[in-house]
Amino acid sequence: MFSGFEKIDIELPNATVHARVGGQGAPLLLLHGYPQTHVMWHPIAEELAQSYRVIAPDLRGYGDSLCLDGDFSFRAMAQDQVSLMKQLGYPRFHVISHDRGARTAHRMVLDHPSAVQSVVLLDILPTLDVWRTMDEWLAKRYYHWTFLAQPGEMPRRLIAGNPILFLQSALLGLAGTQTPFAKEALAEYERAALKPDVIAAWCGDYAAAASIDLEHDRASLGEKSQIPCSVFWGRKGVVDHHLDPLEAWRAWFPNAVGQAIDAGHFLVEERPADILEACLIHLRGA
Repeated sequence: MFSGFEKIDIELPNATVHARVGGQGAPLLLLHGYPQTHVMWHPIAEELAQSYRVIAPDLRGYGDSLCLDGDFSFRAMAQDQVSLMKQLGYPRFHVISHDRGARTAHRMVLDHPSAVQSVVLLDILPTLDVWRTMDEWLAKRYYHWTFLAQPGEMPRRLIAGNPILFLQSALLGLAGTQTPFAKEALAEYERAALKPDVIAAWCGDYAAAASIDLEHDRASLGEKSQIPCSVFWGRKGVVDHHLDPLEAWRAWFPNAVGQAIDAGHFLVEERPADILEACLIHLRGA
């Protein structure tokens, strides 16, 4: 995986970010989601690197990145990535993002509008819309939103009792079908899940999404970005059950375009050829 890519570790004021970097061309930041690492991009990273300078980091606390201040808000995650790209010499860049990484990208556009040239959002609704539509049907499928957000040490201690079982359950629950992960990628997700700091990051991430992230997003209501935005979601997933994802995102990105992909939640690993083509079309038009 990631043939021709270099591994780097960048020290930031409040985090250490681990990333893979490869290719030549316009800078392209790839942001992963829960409960994965940057390795989720392995099916398409090498192809993207044929035309772009690809930077695939682990979010703070995830994988081999470290959170040094306990702040797991999307605002802090977004600041990390902008700082990372600036240190690498890229003050402006494209973003392709999935799940928590896509929420980070959304906040990045709001807080650092001059940094993001275009954005692709994979299989999410805006955070405010998830909580607004959280009914019995969605709560059964997104139980981790409330479990991981519980205060204190309870979630971390329960997960630590069998982190591999928890990881596998999370992956299967979000995929909705037999998990589509390559053996090498799954081994990396399992390696990360065994780290107490990663479990803490999962919990801190979702605790922030149930508190400070909502405050930030409510304060940003009405802000719109005119940058090119593409939205893709899994037809076999849950994102479009209550809302049209494209219309939901047009409240923030009026120019957003996109469509459903014949997949579950993990679009990149389930349908890499389809996602690669869609992302390249987006990038060429951005």
